[in-house]
Amino acid sequence: MVSDIDSQLTGQVALVTGGGSGLGAAICRRLADAGALVVVNDLDATAAQRTADDVGGQTAAFDVSD
Repeated sequence: MVSDIDSQLTGQVALVTGGGSGLGAAICRRLADAGALVVVNDLDATAAQRTADDVGGQTAAFDVSD
């Protein structure tokens, strides 16, 4: 089932903070399924890379509170 938002995300870039696990990783998967290029941010570079590999995205490991 494709919704209007799905088609709007094709070609868009989404940066997801805390995307290495849990809810953040689930959001990464949903955005990738909708066509977005996902950039996974997390303090844990290994977890970020694992999610990025899973969704075909990229990583950006840094502290967003800094």
